[in-house]
Amino acid sequence: MARDGPKFRGLSTYKPFILGVLVLFSLVMEGVLHWVMGIEVVYTQFFYIPVVLAAVWYGVRSVGVAALLGGVQVLGGVYLTGDIQPGSLVRAGILVAVALVIGVVTDLMRREQARMIEAVTDAALKSAGESAGWKEGFSELRDRIITSVNVRRLRENHDVRGLVRALGHKDPAIQYQAVEALGDLGDPAAVAPLVKALRGDEYSGVRWKAAEALAKIGTPSVEALIGALDDPDDDVRWKAAIALGEIGDPRAVDPLIRVLADPDRFVQSRAAQALGMIGSPAVDSLTRVLGEEEGDARWGAVLALEKIGDPRAVCALVKASVDPGGELNPGAVAAIDAMGDGGFAELLRVLRYQDLNVRRKAIRVIAELGREEAITPLIQMLENSDEETRPVIEEALKKLGAGEITGEAVTAERRHGPVRNEGSLHIHPAGHKYNFSGEEIILRRSTIDDRRSTIRERVSDFSRSGVIPVLFIERYVLWRRSQRLHH
Repeated sequence: MARDGPKFRGLSTYKPFILGVLVLFSLVMEGVLHWVMGIEVVYTQFFYIPVVLAAVWYGVRSVGVAALLGGVQVLGGVYLTGDIQPGSLVRAGILVAVALVIGVVTDLMRREQARMIEAVTDAALKSAGESAGWKEGFSELRDRIITSVNVRRLRENHDVRGLVRALGHKDPAIQYQAVEALGDLGDPAAVAPLVKALRGDEYSGVRWKAAEALAKIGTPSVEALIGALDDPDDDVRWKAAIALGEIGDPRAVDPLIRVLADPDRFVQSRAAQALGMIGSPAVDSLTRVLGEEEGDARWGAVLALEKIGDPRAVCALVKASVDPGGELNPGAVAAIDAMGDGGFAELLRVLRYQDLNVRRKAIRVIAELGREEAITPLIQMLENSDEETRPVIEEALKKLGAGEITGEAVTAERRHGPVRNEGSLHIHPAGHKYNFSGEEIILRRSTIDDRRSTIRERVSDFSRSGVIPVLFIERYVLWRRSQRLHH
């Protein structure tokens, strides 16, 4: 609905965009005219446009823009000449000085303007009050006339009631300031008004700021934000989900799980992100989703688990790694890969599961990850594998770079022992190939160098007798790979 962006009015909405475009254009000019064409002057005069605008709009903070542009100009001189050029330093210094002077003056003018507005407002109210015979209540009446100046004063005085009144102002800029102030104060009394702003304000920017403020307030906001997950406006739902993720309260896990099946795809993704932010407390519920749910809910759970990176979820991810059509789910593979060595170790443990279907899925995931340390356990599985699992292992070994190793050959070699050069296993000196039950294994390149000398000695001993037992297949493959890199 309103997800396309906030509905601010006036120039203030576009100031960051305008300044960003000008700064980006300045950087492009620096790269093309200075770094590429070697022009050192003239074009830098354009830099004063974004610097002056930043100083007028943002005061002293504009020094950051000036420092960025000046620093890039200095680096350009170093790139071209190999040394810092005095001219570049002077130009950079002037940019910073201009930003500082204009910024200081602008900030002083703003403060003086605010003081004058406040003084005029007070004088007008006082005069009207005296003519009407008011004796008391002047301060309260003054605070009811909400301006930006008053919002700042209410914030400084920690006046939550006054800021809540400011939420009803017709000017969205005043509302925005009041919401921001309430979030910074962190008073639980502001939760209900902020939730009302989140769910009912006309402006998307104010709603987003209200969600941010509720996240800052923290735990007292959780129940109200959970209620907002059922709002008919998808803009409200995803903002509430993100706020709950930032708070990180485990109470939000199950409600966010339900939102994974939201009809809006963007809301689903924000719920998954929120669950990922909550982290470990959400793992058990997410793995349950992988086993019980289908479609969008499962997709969201995979996204969340990838962000969390907890190896406890590996088995559930393996079970969900193949879709009904037999295709491998890249999201599940990416989630396991994101868990690093801990996730891979858990994946190898899944190879010992009794459920053969789970084993086959784990083998496919291992092949997709491309981790060569899985070659040995896969070879060990070949001998006792069933007819349906065996080709899956053979295909995985081929993907991992071990070549074509058949289960039948492994079984025969283990039963009957090594046989000399008679259809069993021997080395071809030319071409760096070796036969295994009549099938060639082509050695591929690799960067593995460790244990090279030990492996060389063992392979040499066995090669002299014309035999290499299966137990040394992987070691021989790794050694030959490292040898080919050095030739």
